[in-house]
Amino acid sequence: MVKGCGVDIIEIYRIAQALEKDRFKDKIFTKHEQKILQGKAAQSWAARFAAKEAVMKALGSGWQRGVSFKQIEIGKDQWAKPIVQLFDRAQEIANERGINEIHLSLSHNRTTAIAYAIAVGEE
Repeated sequence: MVKGCGVDIIEIYRIAQALEKDRFKDKIFTKHEQKILQGKAAQSWAARFAAKEAVMKALGSGWQRGVSFKQIEIGKDQWAKPIVQLFDRAQEIANERGINEIHLSLSHNRTTAIAYAIAVGEE
């Protein structure tokens, strides 16, 4: 059963500018994500940023319920499909809402990145 959905789109130049500051990476991305994204173009970073925003919306949490960007980690499985791992308050909210999986789709072109998240769980 669908419990929530979220979408986010961002202009890549905004993330490219933010990446010039190390504190942006440390505030938004986990160490694991930073390792995966190291050396990648701004499009990849922007898509992951959009994914975190989309997941927050799918959870129905936003920042108002104590969820931070680093509590949402975007990785990939053996087929390069994006996967979501939740920590701390983000995981608590998922549990409270009966969410046991979040499906994620990411895309980008030269100027924008977009992510769509669907949170699912038992009825």
